[in-house]
Amino acid sequence: MFASKLKVAVIPDSPFRRGLLAVVFSIFPSLVAAQEPAETTPDKSPESLETCAMIKNGDKRLTCYDEFTEPLKAAKAGDSPEGSEKSAITEPETAEDADDGVMTDLLDRYMAAEKAIFSFSGSFVGHRPMYILPFSYMRNANRTPTSPRTGTTTYDYELDNQEAKYQISFKVPLFTGFLDGPTTLWFGYTQKSFWQVYNTDDSAPFRETNYEPEIFLRYATNYDIGPGTLNGATIGFNHESNGQSEPRSRSWNRIKASVAYSYNRWLFIVQPWYRLPESDSEDDNADIQRYLGYANYLAVYRWTEDRTLSLNLMNNLRSDGNKTSVELGYSFPMGDTVKGYIHYYNGYGESLIDYNQRVQRIGIGIMLNDWL
Repeated sequence: MFASKLKVAVIPDSPFRRGLLAVVFSIFPSLVAAQEPAETTPDKSPESLETCAMIKNGDKRLTCYDEFTEPLKAAKAGDSPEGSEKSAITEPETAEDADDGVMTDLLDRYMAAEKAIFSFSGSFVGHRPMYILPFSYMRNANRTPTSPRTGTTTYDYELDNQEAKYQISFKVPLFTGFLDGPTTLWFGYTQKSFWQVYNTDDSAPFRETNYEPEIFLRYATNYDIGPGTLNGATIGFNHESNGQSEPRSRSWNRIKASVAYSYNRWLFIVQPWYRLPESDSEDDNADIQRYLGYANYLAVYRWTEDRTLSLNLMNNLRSDGNKTSVELGYSFPMGDTVKGYIHYYNGYGESLIDYNQRVQRIGIGIMLNDWL
């Protein structure tokens, strides 16, 4: 079991407090009430990326970012006949121009926002998507979990095909200012739970919870390669377990890396891993890579500013006994403070207890923190 304790400081009303709240609102609009300060565009050049991060409107925020990072580009836009108030991103001539560099700009703004958030002591930022699916339906629910060493077990209650699923995920920077600018050391934590909330006859038990702490180095490359941008790379140590005793215990340790590449509205991430070996007497799931393979392959498409499509693939890369897992997600606007979220999974390893059992799931709920 892992737990996190978040500290909340009460700050008296002041320009600092209003600035802090504006930053938080601009990054996590789905986690706070829609009580935002009036938005203004600075009359002079921004003093820092944090100033830009406080602007809610996407075009104005990007213009502010350009003024800070590319003053010559911003000055050119200001000399145009339309005047200096026009956005540095001019009206595209073609549909292709409209998509050019959208994801790269989003990633730049996201990383600037990270700096703005963790510049305040004790703060943290989103890591992977955070969502709540109050209702999801499983097909082929795994009622008899099994592994080579611990054998077959059953649940102490009648497993319901309907359940709730949620994921929380955050990260905090370590040794801020110790490494050079593009390099950051992070601690990340992700928790995914499956809750038999509709099984009231058996007191609505939690069927499975997976805990995944990790520590990793991220290097922001921002290299222009081909038509897109190589945005960054990470490497670190990852542990995942379900916190249960035998015969339901499942866990593994990995050296995990990632490479991110963006093109137009697309973001592509490859996450290879190497599983650290365990002794036969301790390994609860020795054959897990036969089902989950050796990497995640992720594609994210930013359809509009508030609509995102995602595809996550795993494959064991075997010609004999090939196994593929697919996860699809679609987030869309729903009110002023949250996004709706449709989630589909078909494959192995949605949870550790089901690593070797194919499960299909479809669910609907709310997205608290998207990929970007």
